[in-house]
Amino acid sequence: MHKGNILPSFISIIFLSFTLSTFAADLNSTQVYQRIIKNKVIRIGISKNYPPLNFNSGEKGLEMEMIKKLGEFLDVKVTLVPLDVQEYIPALLGQRVDIIIAGLSRNLVRARKIWFSQAYITVTPGVLARKTALPQTKFGELFEENPIRTIWDLKKLTQFSFAVKKGSSYEYLLKNHFPDMPRKFFTTNKEGLKLLQKGEVHGFVHDSLFLEYLNNSSAKISSAYTLLHGGRQVEKICIGLPFGDVILKNQIDLFIAEIVRQGYIDSWLKKFNLK
Repeated sequence: MHKGNILPSFISIIFLSFTLSTFAADLNSTQVYQRIIKNKVIRIGISKNYPPLNFNSGEKGLEMEMIKKLGEFLDVKVTLVPLDVQEYIPALLGQRVDIIIAGLSRNLVRARKIWFSQAYITVTPGVLARKTALPQTKFGELFEENPIRTIWDLKKLTQFSFAVKKGSSYEYLLKNHFPDMPRKFFTTNKEGLKLLQKGEVHGFVHDSLFLEYLNNSSAKISSAYTLLHGGRQVEKICIGLPFGDVILKNQIDLFIAEIVRQGYIDSWLKKFNLK
């Protein structure tokens, strides 16, 4: 008798269910920010060692200066949680930390699981390559400048091998662009540099900022290795954030925009001798 009313009622139920779900999501969407402000503490996941962004689990570095400013901006105490790169996303998803500030570059694989702030530094992928592993062209008694100028030129060298951090963006870069070239994995930057210095690989893959630091901080390194940049390809270094907390993301994005606008990032780069 009431068949004509079934469809409208069904649609109303779906709409009500959707509305309640959306309302519940909205209630939860600011829970991280609200907890931070209520407890007056923000837990920040950092790298264990990532010069010039972070030296020795938070002893100093560009990101440590940024974290101090962030604590002042939010008017909260900062708790640092040193992590290996493989722990960044699990720590955020498992609520061990509230945000990640650890030289984290955004990519589509990571973006399936977490949010990213706007970028505070732009770098390129890079390779610190043994000079003896790179070819030169001979003209009489003179040698032409090394014809390998970017990491993409390394595709010409079929026997070139890489050291790359497990779980980093550069693992995916090698998989996608250098699939047939040998590689060895490491978990800490110190291990990766050792692989290069012991001659177990021809090149150490990382971002240009870290490799520039290594190159500038050691005459021994700069004399034995060539730093190759990624050409036009760039990496955006961002803060990692939990999905859904719109207020936290807005506040973090505002903070980054202001410290960039006011020149803090440039001054911190100068402080750590990289610009």
